[in-house]
Amino acid sequence: MRTRGQAARIAAATGGAHLAGKPKPDGTPTLSRYVDVGADFEAHRAAVESVSVLFDLYDGDADRYAQTGSPGEPLPSGWVVTAAKFEVQWPTEPERAALVRSHFGARRKAFNWGLAHVKADLDAKTVDPSHESVGWDLGSLRWAWNRAKDEVAPWWAQNSKEAYSSGLTDLARALHNWSASSSGTRKGPKVGFPHFTSARRDAGRVRFTTGPMRVADDRRTITVPVIGALRSKENTRRVQRHVASGRARILNMTLSQRWGRLFVSIGYALRTPATARTVTQPLVIAGVDLGVRTLATVATLDTCTGVETLTEYPNPAPLKATLVARRQAGREVSRRIPGSRGHRAAKAKLTRLDRRCVHLRREAAHHLTTELAGAYGRIVIEDLDVAAMKQGMGRRAFRRAVSDAGMGAIKPMLVYKTARHGGELVVADRWFPSSQIHHCCTAPDGTPCRLLGKGRIDKSLVCPHTGEVVDRDLNAARNLRDWPDTASCGPVGTTAPSVPGPTSVGTGHGADAGSSGAGGAPRRPHPRGAGSGEARTQTPQGDAA
Repeated sequence: MRTRGQAARIAAATGGAHLAGKPKPDGTPTLSRYVDVGADFEAHRAAVESVSVLFDLYDGDADRYAQTGSPGEPLPSGWVVTAAKFEVQWPTEPERAALVRSHFGARRKAFNWGLAHVKADLDAKTVDPSHESVGWDLGSLRWAWNRAKDEVAPWWAQNSKEAYSSGLTDLARALHNWSASSSGTRKGPKVGFPHFTSARRDAGRVRFTTGPMRVADDRRTITVPVIGALRSKENTRRVQRHVASGRARILNMTLSQRWGRLFVSIGYALRTPATARTVTQPLVIAGVDLGVRTLATVATLDTCTGVETLTEYPNPAPLKATLVARRQAGREVSRRIPGSRGHRAAKAKLTRLDRRCVHLRREAAHHLTTELAGAYGRIVIEDLDVAAMKQGMGRRAFRRAVSDAGMGAIKPMLVYKTARHGGELVVADRWFPSSQIHHCCTAPDGTPCRLLGKGRIDKSLVCPHTGEVVDRDLNAARNLRDWPDTASCGPVGTTAPSVPGPTSVGTGHGADAGSSGAGGAPRRPHPRGAGSGEARTQTPQGDAA
């Protein structure tokens, strides 16, 4: 379970054994978050779900846990956590519209107050080492806020307590990320110390976890605590029908503002259907090469018939398509008087272009990943470092094209969509030069043949041994599709074949990156932000909530 209290309640309701946890430093025994309910879990499912649907299920028992300290292998719990986002109308009543903005301001107030408190404690600690500072966890920050809110914010009762809790939660997470990054336990780029927020720089948002959170039967009304009912611009059927039938439980709602519009994100737990969706072509292997010229180049192979197909998905490039209009709108904004009606109209025009770019890019990614996950039984993609790719592109236009493609959104979508359809997702090694290896071609000495080109992003490459002109993207898709199951271990815990040879082609990052050491020996640079625990094959482990 999520907490020891929930585990205790389930142990009492089911008669199961509440397993012991790790004792305290002074030797005091404690209880864990695990409960042994017996071999027949379905007999106790109703009692467990009456406490919470956010639980993990394992195949172990109390004796195994006492011997190994492991609860066993994970099993499907029958629930999956998902979310849906809807755009809602701003309240027409001035009082309610002001109440929405007040909630956004209350979150910022709590965040800034907590940050000022933490900074004051750090300054006092340098002067007096015996100074007792407030903890950086959510519980400690909330405890301090509840004792100071009457003096700091006398108007606090006008808003939901969740507004202040949202700000303190964000602060606790930011402090934890900074601390973990400074100590080296957090992977990725360095995280700086939190800064104070303002209405101009910080996006308005507030998260509700308690209170009346409903999706009305008319499929147009969403109710959030304190603020009340909000009219949705979209049909809420995809959530309402599950909630009405009892197959879903709303966990939280997040009210946010972007582009001057209001959005409500509903996080809910959904019961896993008895008949899971399956892929239409389970025996087909697909290699997916992501790029800038085309969003994706897919090479498939039917392992039963041996039929190969090549498909290119166009890149909508919404930013490139609106660059001229964006420049014109930007000039209009700069020529208007701030605060005037013309200035607001010009900003609205620029905002519409931004919103269109975001929606087109997201729609293209969803269409691609939904089609791939629902069609093929095995999908092989490359592990791209998009940030490093932009740094290595050189020209600003090239970096902008990489950002416009939105390649970083493809992999996370495929992870949960392949698990939903029962497919297999394979992530190739980050330093596997898929574009540089000539597919099914070897040099006279038996080593894989490397393609040559004039520039780092040439569309057509030349084989130095056969003289064949090869399409870069199609060749990479074929290499990813035929990704080997056994090869030398790569730097990120995956498998990567050793490919010596010239490296005059490609100096970017990601799947096309590679360099040679002395004597032509392969040398792979240490990847940034990639740990040794990255799994090569990501298979669905069940829908544990």
